[in-house]
Amino acid sequence: MLRIYGLILIVVSGAGLGFAKSRELSAGLKAKEMLLRMVILLKGEIRCRNASLSDAMAGAAAKLPGVYGTFLRKTAQETEERRGQNFGMIFRKNAELYLKELRLRKEEQEQLFSLGDHLGYLDFEMQMRQLELYEREVEESIRTLKSQLPERKKVCTSLGILFGILLAVLVF
Repeated sequence: MLRIYGLILIVVSGAGLGFAKSRELSAGLKAKEMLLRMVILLKGEIRCRNASLSDAMAGAAAKLPGVYGTFLRKTAQETEERRGQNFGMIFRKNAELYLKELRLRKEEQEQLFSLGDHLGYLDFEMQMRQLELYEREVEESIRTLKSQLPERKKVCTSLGILFGILLAVLVF
């Protein structure tokens, strides 16, 4: 009887792993949507309030929850203090520190870091263009992920269940 309970537990554990990976994919989509929201808020702050970059980040930080707001708030504070660092270095350091839990792919991280590299020293028009460029990149990434998400979630769930069954058969 204990053996049957153990086999059931193995199958359920495998299914749980599949469901966890599926939820992780959904969380990645939500993270990208929040990055898009962050960029839109920054654009609005710069365009409508004609705010400096650090003021725009502080204003957008007040409207964003969790790590996104913290990231913008700390970046704005350190930009005001400067301490001999350029904006790109400050942006990259804070993005690595506060946005690491987003688990962005290497390519997506580099896109985010390059945004910081190009924002710090440009005039108003170039800042807006850089934000719009990054916005388009994130929108395309979201569009691609949304089209692939249902299929990838099914695959992850199915593989988790199959892995659990396979392991149960091997143990039996």
